[in-house]
Amino acid sequence: MTEPWFAKSIIATAVIVPTFVAIPFFRKNFGVDPLAFVVWYFGGTAVAIALYLLTTRGPAAVVPQATAVVGILAIGLTIGAAANGLLFQAVTLAPNPGLPPVIYATSSVFVFLLSALLASALPALFNPVSTDLGRLAGLALVLAGLYLLAGGRVGGTAV
Repeated sequence: MTEPWFAKSIIATAVIVPTFVAIPFFRKNFGVDPLAFVVWYFGGTAVAIALYLLTTRGPAAVVPQATAVVGILAIGLTIGAAANGLLFQAVTLAPNPGLPPVIYATSSVFVFLLSALLASALPALFNPVSTDLGRLAGLALVLAGLYLLAGGRVGGTAV
């Protein structure tokens, strides 16, 4: 049986594809700057998810504690804005709009490693993380794949 987090990840991966194809489409056909696209895209996303939470779980699910809201907004206003703004711009500049999301997705390697470190160093604040050999081998394959996608060479020959 597939784990719920894995199934949701697969579905999310399939569903996000049109977004990355739409960014250069809207730039070419409607002159929409990628940063304007990201504003409206995340605005629509936020409204839809807020409505879902309101109707399924009630208002308390939408608004966490004030200190959490401040922290989340601070992350969004700084690193979230930078990461997503740069990603959406890169999609229109890359030779293939699929390359920037692939590179961006390798952040999961660093999230995995940092999560393991934080879970070990601060177990009261972070959940335990599984770091078996198979998962570490998977991380190595992700990095090797990124190298190849970026134009890396195997045995001195362009791939």
